[in-house]
Amino acid sequence: MRKYWSVLVFAVVAVVIALAANTQDVAADAVAKAFTSARLAAHLPPLGRMGRNTFGDKVCQHDFRMPSGNIGLVRYETLDPLHLPEAAQKLAIRPDDGYRKAVRYGIGVCALAASAGGSPRFSILLATYESRWESFVRIFWE
Repeated sequence: MRKYWSVLVFAVVAVVIALAANTQDVAADAVAKAFTSARLAAHLPPLGRMGRNTFGDKVCQHDFRMPSGNIGLVRYETLDPLHLPEAAQKLAIRPDDGYRKAVRYGIGVCALAASAGGSPRFSILLATYESRWESFVRIFWE
């Protein structure tokens, strides 16, 4: 009987982890939609997305060391991933500085403790990047 309880507890934990990961992926998709919408509203071309929840583990572990090629970075917490705060909107419509051109972006979402209303709160990281090639070449020229 004890063996069955262990299996049951393991199954419940696995389901909870899977649901939490799914919630984070759905929130990352919502952030991506809002980010792309902000760029299109500003008549800017869409950027390529670097995976679904690329920096999710980094956000949950509070490890904000980013790979080379990073141009801009915004971190924030929200209950509504579809709504970008002003800093994230500015990142979305930020013009290229002539030195580095943003061509892709990455998102990291970590589900935090639920708010008083029961809806989850999210810690979100948005980062824009130059192309892989430009980032690689820059290593040798800087």
